[in-house]
Amino acid sequence: MRRLLKLQTWTLRGTTAADASFVLLAATVIVPVLLFIGASWLAYGETQRQFEQRLARTLDLLYVGARATFETQQLVVSNALGLIDDFNDSEIRQHEARLHEQLQYLVRKLPQVEDVFILDKEGRPLVAANVFPMPANVSAADRPYFIAHRDGRELHYVSETFRSRIKGSDIFQYSEPRQRADGSFDGVVLVAIPPTYFNKLFEQAAGTDNYTTSLLRADGELLARYPASPGTNTRLDRESSFMQAIAAHPEAGSYSTSRGSFDGVARTVAYRKLPDLPIYVAVGVASDSVREAWMHRMATHLLFGLPATLALFALALLASRRAASQAETLDRLREEQIRRATVEESLRQSQKMTAVGQLTAGIAHDFNNLLTGIGGAIEMVGRRVPQPAPDVVRFLELARTGVSRAATLTQRMLAFARQQPLQIEAVDANRLVSGMSELLRRTLGETVQIETVLSGGLWRATADPAQLEAAILNLAINARDAMPGGGTLTIETANAHLDDAYAAANAEVTPGQFVMIAVSDTGTGMDQQTIARAFEPFFTTKERGQGTGLGLSMTYGYVKQIGGHLKIYSELGHGSTVKIYLPRAHAEAATAPELAPMVGVAAGAGPVVLVVEDDPVVREFAVAACRECGCTVHQAGDGEQALRLLEKQGDIQLLFTDVGLPGGMNGRQLAAAAQARRPDLKVLYTTGYTANAIVHHGVIDAGVNFLGKPFSVSALAAKIKGMGF
Repeated sequence: MRRLLKLQTWTLRGTTAADASFVLLAATVIVPVLLFIGASWLAYGETQRQFEQRLARTLDLLYVGARATFETQQLVVSNALGLIDDFNDSEIRQHEARLHEQLQYLVRKLPQVEDVFILDKEGRPLVAANVFPMPANVSAADRPYFIAHRDGRELHYVSETFRSRIKGSDIFQYSEPRQRADGSFDGVVLVAIPPTYFNKLFEQAAGTDNYTTSLLRADGELLARYPASPGTNTRLDRESSFMQAIAAHPEAGSYSTSRGSFDGVARTVAYRKLPDLPIYVAVGVASDSVREAWMHRMATHLLFGLPATLALFALALLASRRAASQAETLDRLREEQIRRATVEESLRQSQKMTAVGQLTAGIAHDFNNLLTGIGGAIEMVGRRVPQPAPDVVRFLELARTGVSRAATLTQRMLAFARQQPLQIEAVDANRLVSGMSELLRRTLGETVQIETVLSGGLWRATADPAQLEAAILNLAINARDAMPGGGTLTIETANAHLDDAYAAANAEVTPGQFVMIAVSDTGTGMDQQTIARAFEPFFTTKERGQGTGLGLSMTYGYVKQIGGHLKIYSELGHGSTVKIYLPRAHAEAATAPELAPMVGVAAGAGPVVLVVEDDPVVREFAVAACRECGCTVHQAGDGEQALRLLEKQGDIQLLFTDVGLPGGMNGRQLAAAAQARRPDLKVLYTTGYTANAIVHHGVIDAGVNFLGKPFSVSALAAKIKGMGF
């Protein structure tokens, strides 16, 4: 009986062990398969999101490029109309040679322009940029764009792609009507655009064959595409996915199609409409490419996961025979799980730090403002202690070291990738700005007055001319958008020397000689929060669809890449100034003249000065700097307080005032009121804007004494001495 019970117990235990072994072996296969299926589902979603993000970024880049291209065409048309503004058709024919040369000069550096034609009201060409003389037997009267302008249906027209009757090349055209003084039709001005220009632009943006990029009209006509369409059909049906999508969402959107209209490939497509034109930029990614990327990703996991699964199965089989090895197998499994979790956590942390990196620019900006005040205070302490004790010297040096280390930290925070290819050469900034004046005048419109102030004896700058022109154009367009009711745009050039003190207060600035180009406007201005984020990629204060937020960040990256510097000065309601500092182009830097140190000047050796500044920190520094120059100083926080001091203190010789003051009285108004009471009083202005911008804003008159912010004690001393004190 006991042997029977023992046998039954052994059999039960054997059966349980066999079942457990079977379950364990099954689990070693099923669990990894389930994990792989779950990981595959998550990986597919992540891969799809990555493709959608790249699709959106590519669309943003192409939208900026296409918009800039058509803005250039509009500018070329405006320039062409300006050339023939006072001529009738017979006079245009009479001056065809001269007009041809002017048009040719206008477009010779524009690869996006094939030619410019001016037609009379009968459709006959009068003059062109790249054709001379004009053939007499050519007419465009039957072209759709000419008929649309002649009948008054279209003011801006983008044609379909066709073969030119004059040059025999494939083009499409942007055109506008010529109008007489009474508004009647007088002909057409058109710009011929080579589709190959957009093909090259699209090819650079697409990168791989998985992406397609297209330029289409609102009626479905295909103007340019990469890769080129294999068929001859260039227009989409009204029932196509694209036409249905823009009918539902005319400004921007996305859609998926199971069969492409041109090549039959299933794609996800994102599109956006250009402003004021019936033109769309579209970017598509093949659905198969998402699956291929996902499969490649999962194949990589299989490469490592399948051997691990087989090893786990073998260990489980061994564990079913020997209980002692089961614990070891479980430990290995736990270690593998921990390793995978660690790798996944590292990946998530990397993605998190990438996102946080976009926020560091604003933090670094505020941190640099604090460093400026701290560094200035340390400098003034050093000046006020002629022979400091060793302990004082040591503590001052520790403070300077701390400021230097903090500045280095901010430089690291602001160091993001700069990889654009450049063609560096010595550039004459005066010539470049002069050459852009007419272009800017036509781009910005009649409500914006453009003034250029070019410095004599300007150094040559190290720069890429094309990128520099694009940077100035970006800044000018931003300035125009900041002046919705019109205003004044001032472009100024000057030689500049950034000293050690300025370099210590501004991250990533190397002291030395620079060529400065300042773009100033009389617009709405920016607050400190906006200035702090102005250079962040994709940050914009414009409405959705009106800007990508790439202009300033691209300008910033370009200037930093060539070793330059970019600085914004702005006050709400007083406009903005953006200063570009380009490195001076020379084999050996010239020695910059140094001002004599002002420490040790006897008190009272300088004039009696009234300092007027609303910012307490800046006012305290200005008062201390004047005293370092030997001046007797009085101070005020606004215009009313300054006038009361002038009445009480009859010995004041110099008014040193900020231009922007609170209380309804600015610096110029204060100076006018003060000089009405005291005609012999001299005035020295200071502000964060360039001097010429303030002059043309109408704040102060030309020829006044001006000292720009930031300023040093030596610069203030030189200015006071230059005023005859």
